[in-house]
Amino acid sequence: MPGLEFLTESKFALAATVGLALIILARWASRVRDTKRDTWLALRVGDVLLTEVVGAFFVGYGLGGLVAQPDVIGPGGPPTRIGVGGRFGGLGPSLPVAMGTVAAAVAILTRLDLNNLLLRGGTPRNGMSMYVGYDARVIAKIQAGGYGQIAMKDAMGYPLSAGATAESDIPEGTAVRVIGTKDLKLLVAPIPAATEPSKSTAETVEQPST
Repeated sequence: MPGLEFLTESKFALAATVGLALIILARWASRVRDTKRDTWLALRVGDVLLTEVVGAFFVGYGLGGLVAQPDVIGPGGPPTRIGVGGRFGGLGPSLPVAMGTVAAAVAILTRLDLNNLLLRGGTPRNGMSMYVGYDARVIAKIQAGGYGQIAMKDAMGYPLSAGATAESDIPEGTAVRVIGTKDLKLLVAPIPAATEPSKSTAETVEQPST
C-alpha cells in the first residue's frame, strides 16, 4: 500500500530529524557548564547530557526504521513487509529499537570518554570538571573565544599546564580561576585583585618544563 508505506517512512524520517535537533540543542545548551541552559535544556547528569542521549535514540530509531521497516498487515491479507526490511528477516520489527538503544549507549560512552581525555601537559584522567574552582596563571595569552595556556597545581600539588579559553582577552601572567569547561578546554576568568586564591596558589605556580 503506497499510502501506508509513505506514512511509515515519514514517521521514521521525523524521528531521525527530531533526534538530530535534540542533539544540536544539547550541544548548544551545554557550551558553558552549570548554567540554566546546561541544567534545564541539556539536562546534564554529571558528564552525560540526557537531551543528547534521547536525541541519539531517536536518530538510531529513525534510521533503523528506514533501513528495515516493520511488517504491516494489509486489509484482508497476510502481513507484508514494507521497504527493504525483508533482507533482515525477523529483525525488521526490532531493528529500529535496537539501533536506537545502541545509538543512545554510544552517546553516553562518547560523552564520558571525551570528558576523560588527557589534558595537555599530562593531566590525570579524572575529567576536566574536577578543576572547576582551581586558581591558575596564564602562560600563553588567551583571546576572547580563542584558546591559550594556563599553569596550575593539581590536588597533589604537582604543576601542570592545560589548554584554556575565556570570554574576554586575558594577557599572559594574569591570575585566573577555572569556572567551567568548553569544547574540551578549561573555561577561565580573571581573579579580582581582592580575592584570595581558593584551591591552589597561583602566585607560586611554576611553568612546567617543556
